[in-house]
Amino acid sequence: MRHRIPWRRLLAAATLAILPLVPLAEAREKIGLVLGGGGARGAAHIGVLRAIEREHIPIDYIAGTSMGAIIGALYASGYTVDEIQKILDGMDWGDVFRDGASRNALPMREKELDRAQLIPQEVGVGRHGLKLPPSIVNGQKLNLELRRLLVQSREYISFDDLPIPFRCVATDIGKGEEVVFGDGDLTIAVLASAAIPGAFAPVRYDGRLLVDGMVTNNIPVAVARRMGADRLIVVNVSEPLLPEEELGSPVSILMQSLSGLVDRESARVLATLTPDDVIVRPDMPGIASLDFDKVDVAVRAGEAAALAQIGALRHLAVGPGEFAAWRSAHLRKPIGNPRIAFVDVRSDQSRTAGLVRDRLGMQEDKPFNFDAVSEQIDRAFGAGTYQRIDYRLEEHEGEYGLIVRPVDKAWGPNYLRFGLQFEDNFKGHDDYQLNAELRMTGLSSTGAEWRNLLQLGRQGGLTSEFYAPFGRLGRWFVAPQLQYLALNQPVRLGDDEVARYRVESAGGELRFGRDFGENTRLALVASRMHDRAKRLVGDPLLPDGIRADIAGLRLQFLYDGLDSVAFPTRGGRLEASYGLYRDALGAHERGDLARLSWDQAASFGRNTFTIGARASVSTDNVDSYSTDANLGGLAYLSGFGENELIGSQMVFARLMYYRRFGATESLVQMPLYVGVSAEAGNVWEDFEDIAGDDLIKAGSVFVGVSLPLGPLRFGFGYADTGDRSFYLTFGSYVRPGFH
Repeated sequence: MRHRIPWRRLLAAATLAILPLVPLAEAREKIGLVLGGGGARGAAHIGVLRAIEREHIPIDYIAGTSMGAIIGALYASGYTVDEIQKILDGMDWGDVFRDGASRNALPMREKELDRAQLIPQEVGVGRHGLKLPPSIVNGQKLNLELRRLLVQSREYISFDDLPIPFRCVATDIGKGEEVVFGDGDLTIAVLASAAIPGAFAPVRYDGRLLVDGMVTNNIPVAVARRMGADRLIVVNVSEPLLPEEELGSPVSILMQSLSGLVDRESARVLATLTPDDVIVRPDMPGIASLDFDKVDVAVRAGEAAALAQIGALRHLAVGPGEFAAWRSAHLRKPIGNPRIAFVDVRSDQSRTAGLVRDRLGMQEDKPFNFDAVSEQIDRAFGAGTYQRIDYRLEEHEGEYGLIVRPVDKAWGPNYLRFGLQFEDNFKGHDDYQLNAELRMTGLSSTGAEWRNLLQLGRQGGLTSEFYAPFGRLGRWFVAPQLQYLALNQPVRLGDDEVARYRVESAGGELRFGRDFGENTRLALVASRMHDRAKRLVGDPLLPDGIRADIAGLRLQFLYDGLDSVAFPTRGGRLEASYGLYRDALGAHERGDLARLSWDQAASFGRNTFTIGARASVSTDNVDSYSTDANLGGLAYLSGFGENELIGSQMVFARLMYYRRFGATESLVQMPLYVGVSAEAGNVWEDFEDIAGDDLIKAGSVFVGVSLPLGPLRFGFGYADTGDRSFYLTFGSYVRPGFH
C-alpha cells in the first residue's frame, strides 16, 4: 500500500525552520508632522508641505495648534497641498474675522435699528450688573467655513479614522490646562485650537471653556510622539519678539508678554528634539500674525525653509511609486450632495430656535448644498441675538439630515448701547446729544423684543416699543410704541432766529406689517399724538403757546438695499409713506401727509458717489410738531445746527463724494474717508409757498473714519445764508425719520 507524502506540510515546516536565518526587511519609520501656531505666518506650512510632497515623504501622523491645526486638519482630511493653498488664497479673511452677517442678510428690523445714532458695540445687562462680550469676534464665519471644509457625518468621530491620524491642541482657560483632541467634532476642535484669547470667543465644548492652544502648547511635539511617530518634522512659525523701541503702547506690551511666555515654553519643547528630527523655521521678516494679505509670501518662505533642510528631509523619503500609492490612498472622499431627509434644530441653548427652524426647514427634501445652508444660517444670524449658529450633516440609517444648534449670546439677552453727537458753530453755540438704548430680546420663540431709548441733550425723551414678529420666518409683525420727546426748537424768519420754543410731544402708534425678504417692508401705522409748544424767548408778537392733537393712519413702503449706513458704497434705500389725519380720538387736525426719502450709492474703485433726496409735503397743511420735518446738520443743509430748520413742508436734495484711504485687504481695517457734499433744500409752512427760488444752497467738507465703535465724522459746513458750523458726530449717514 502506497503512502502519500504530505509535501505541503514538509514545505511549511522547512520554511519555519529556516525563517530565523533570513534577515527581515527593515520596517519604514513612522513620520510625524508638527505644525505650530502663528496666525497668518502659519501659511508657511503650505510651502513646507509642498516641499515634503516633492521629496516623496509620506506623513503618518499630524499634530497642530492654532493655524497649524487648521492646515493640519485639512491635510489630514485628504486635501491636496494645491487645494489647501487655493482655500487660503480664496478666503476673505477680513470678512471671516468681522463675524457679523452682511447688511444685505440682515432682517428689516435690524436694518432699521442699524440707522439709529448708536455705537454698534453692546454690553449685556442682567440682575448682577453689566456683562461685557468675551471677545471682539464670535467666530461664526470661521466656524461655518471650517464646517464646510471638514465634513463629518457623525457627531463624534475618532481622528485616527481620518486619512492621516490627527491631533490638535486647545487650552482649557478655566483650568489653564492643555486639551488634546483625538476624537469628537473635528470642526469644533479646530475652532477651539484657533480661538485667540480676546480676539475670538472661547468655545464651550464637553463642559470646558476652550481657547487657542498656543497658551499651553504652541508646538505639540510630545503629542506627535505619543501618537507613535518615530521621527518628526517640526515647523515653527512663531512671531519673533518686537524690539524694545516698538513697544510703545499697553497693547503691544501685553502682546509681547504673552509672546514671551509662548516662546519660553516653545524653547523648552524644541529642546526635546533629537538629531533624527527635522526642524523647519521659515524666515518671514515683515509678516505679522495678522497679515493675512501676505499668504503667498509666507507660503514661499515655508518652501524655501524646507529646501534649506533638504538633506535631512531626503532621509525620510520613499520611492516615487510607493509615495504615489500612499498619496492616492490618503485623498479625501467628498460626501457629495445627499438629499436632506430631516432638519433637527436644537433649542437647548437659544430662546429663539423657532426662527432658525423656519429658516433651515426650507432645506428638507433638497440636495445638500453648503452655500444654501450657509446663506440661511447667515440670515438667521442677522437677527443679532446669537453668539453662534452651528450645524453638521449627520447620517442616520442611510439618510442624511441637518443637526442645527443656535447658541444665544452669553452676555444677553438684554443689551445696552450708547450714542453721542456733538456740534459747535464757533460762535458761542454748541450742542450735544446722548442716547442710551436698552433692548430686551428673546421674549418669544419668534424673536419678540422690547426696546427702550433714552435721549438726553439737544432732544430729551423716552421711547418704548414692543416688537412682536409672527408667522413663518417672523415676516409678519405688530409693534406698539409709546414716546415722549422734549426739545428747544428755534424759529427762523429769513436768515435770523426770531424765537425759541420749548416743544413737548407725547403719544403712541401701532404698526402692523409684513417683510418681504430682507430688503422690503410694507406697514400700516395708526398714531395718536399730542404736541404743545411754549415760547421761551423771542418776538412777543408770536404765540405764547401752541397745541395740536393729531390722529392718523398711514401706509408705509420701505426698501433698503444699502451695503452700509456708515459709509455706503453701493445699493439704495427708498422710503415712501402717505398718511391721512382726521378729527378722531379727540384730535383736531385734518389733512394728508406724503413723505419720501431716497439714497443711492455707487463706487468706482476707492471713489464713491451718493445722491439723495427727501421731501415731506402736506397739501392741507397739517400743522403739528409730529408731522413737521426738520433740516440742518452735516450733509442735511450743512452750516445749520442739527434740526435747526422746521416746517410743515420740506424739500431737500444732495450730492456727495468721498474717497477711501487705507489698506483694503488688511484684517483690521479702520479706513479713512475724505469727502465733500453739495446740498439744496428748505422748509415752508404752507404747501403753496414751496418755490425753487427759496432753496438754500449749502455744502460741506468732512473726514470720517470707520471705527470699531461706529462711524466718526468731523466736518465743516457752510450755507449761502451765512450760517456755518463745525461738526463732530458718531452715527449713520442715513438719518432715521424726518426729525
